[in-house]
Amino acid sequence: MTFLFVLFALYWLPTIIAIARQARSALGVAVVNLFLGWTVIGWIVALMWALAATNGPQVVVIENGRVVSSR
Repeated sequence: MTFLFVLFALYWLPTIIAIARQARSALGVAVVNLFLGWTVIGWIVALMWALAATNGPQVVVIENGRVVSSR
């Protein structure tokens, strides 16, 4: 059972990395991983995309002590 869990986690590793890094393209990485992850090339592409993706600067606007907008 542990072996299956390790294989499952390894297969979804690019998606896990993208989500953990809060990448804007996490959904795209997950889609590529879902449909092409079973191929070695698709998995490597998803992994490279997850590692290269940036989450960009975070902007928080506070007016009168309350958060107005956040990205």
